[in-house]
Amino acid sequence: MPTSKKRSSAKKRTGVSRSVATSPTAISALTLAFGTWYRVHVEGLDDHPTPEAMLASFSRLTTITAGLPGKRTLAHPVPDTLDALLDHFDEADDAELDDPLWEGASVVDVLDHLLDFLIETERWRGTTAELEESSEIIHELTGDEGGAASGFFTLLVESLETVQAAPVEAQIASLDRWSVIAAIPEFLAWIGDKKTPTATGALRTADIPVVATMLGLAPQRQVPGGSMWDSQPLSAWWYALTESRIIAIDGASLRAGSGFDAWTGDDSKAEAALDLRVAFVRHYLTWWLTKELDADTELGAEVTIRVIGQLCVALSPDLLPGASVDALNLVFDDARPDHDDPDDEGLFGDDDEGLSAEVHRLSNEYASERTIAVLAELAASGALAETPVPAGGIRYVVEPDRAHAFSRALQLAVGGFVDDETPAP
Repeated sequence: MPTSKKRSSAKKRTGVSRSVATSPTAISALTLAFGTWYRVHVEGLDDHPTPEAMLASFSRLTTITAGLPGKRTLAHPVPDTLDALLDHFDEADDAELDDPLWEGASVVDVLDHLLDFLIETERWRGTTAELEESSEIIHELTGDEGGAASGFFTLLVESLETVQAAPVEAQIASLDRWSVIAAIPEFLAWIGDKKTPTATGALRTADIPVVATMLGLAPQRQVPGGSMWDSQPLSAWWYALTESRIIAIDGASLRAGSGFDAWTGDDSKAEAALDLRVAFVRHYLTWWLTKELDADTELGAEVTIRVIGQLCVALSPDLLPGASVDALNLVFDDARPDHDDPDDEGLFGDDDEGLSAEVHRLSNEYASERTIAVLAELAASGALAETPVPAGGIRYVVEPDRAHAFSRALQLAVGGFVDDETPAP
């Protein structure tokens, strides 16, 4: 099936994406040239899709791309076009995602080789900035930027399947004790039928302290010209509210969204009420993970992987028993010895092995410190609880009755960063 990566709507592009139309004749010529190039490229390689499978998937993708809003074409796969194409698959139904066509050559296979083809044959028509960003998107999808195929990481993610579920009523009660969720009914009662947000669809400055108090956040000094987006916990909460449709912003009107209809109900609707809370947790976690993935640092993907791994351990008390947060970070250091040294000769060449080792050490140190900072933010929100370990240090845990809901939410969130076939709610 296709492999796509849900991209943050807040992602800032440095290149200017220029959508251009391409005639059917030009697309036919592109297909012929790409097919000729790929046959030469794949000769003697057993781990690649066949030329026939690649061209079949490529032809389907060109048709899909041409049907997207705006004048888009795979002859010019600028970042916005790639984002629109990946969003299409994020929202596609099971019939399209499970089409046997993609088993021969996935969407990622096609895009990865298409970009190589355009570069090698000097057919790239965009700017250098656009090329860098398109390459970044595709490298993230293939795992080149995050190494999500790490055996250790995979082991941790697979452990989410083993988290046991408490009765539905107990899960809902536990989730509703979390201040981030407990504040939602109070917040909706406060906004009433309608309240006015800012032009950016956020809380007005005067309303920020009121909502922060509902969430149990420590008071923060208001900076002149500041906004809700300056507070990471508030931003994550707001993102989860909007993405799960618990609130709706319509122009200058802020009100309860269609999703909130399932918040309460009798026993026959308890599953729907739980699913809505899981969707909220999923988007809440996704905000924190995406923030790190899109950070202005080459180690954003590394930090994201570590945070996901630590959350998996927090959800499974029997997983790596006695291991502290620091110990788990050290395991990631050992499990990923080459994340800063993709070439055998070293980051700075054979003559600079010492410097390369120092950069590697500092990179691990930064990734560990940043991971601990994110976990501390989640703990401050009440998502995680701190517990000491016998060997010294701490590890985080999730309240048992809500662990299964969190594991479901995390699986859905992880599906936005690696190959996960679970449909989003």
